[in-house]
Amino acid sequence: MLDTPSDHVEVSAVMLKQASSHPWGSDLWSLLGLIPGLSQTALSQAQDKGDIHYLPSLKIQLYPQHCESYYQNLISGQAQVYMVCPQSDEAPQPLLITVDYDEAASYMETGEQIFNAALPEELCLWLERFVLAHYQPEKPKKRRRKKWHVNEVKS
Repeated sequence: MLDTPSDHVEVSAVMLKQASSHPWGSDLWSLLGLIPGLSQTALSQAQDKGDIHYLPSLKIQLYPQHCESYYQNLISGQAQVYMVCPQSDEAPQPLLITVDYDEAASYMETGEQIFNAALPEELCLWLERFVLAHYQPEKPKKRRRKKWHVNEVKS
């Protein structure tokens, strides 16, 4: 049997800052990816496009009750990681880094800034091991049709 995987992992986020092409626009930020997992080639190509900023010592925390969302992330075309930051004109400061789309979407609904990037292969394997250890799919429930003619008055 597999050892139970850790429920957290330390990562560093790599952000790209690009100058806006619009004279009144602010800088454009994007999440390039995470270390471990981001290739040196991707970093060197990004340096030609703008400034690279490292956000070290971020923690991705997993919870067994969110395994359904993790599972959906894994079976999508490309698993994603989401970094939640408050809206600001300054450099992004992460509140949370997650692989749970539902959690990221709830922050997006409240107006927080969400950056996403592809989840590196080694982190996909870690997430997959966690899901295999903790995921309990819900049993399908049969739906019954509502009776619309209950207590119908006959004349």
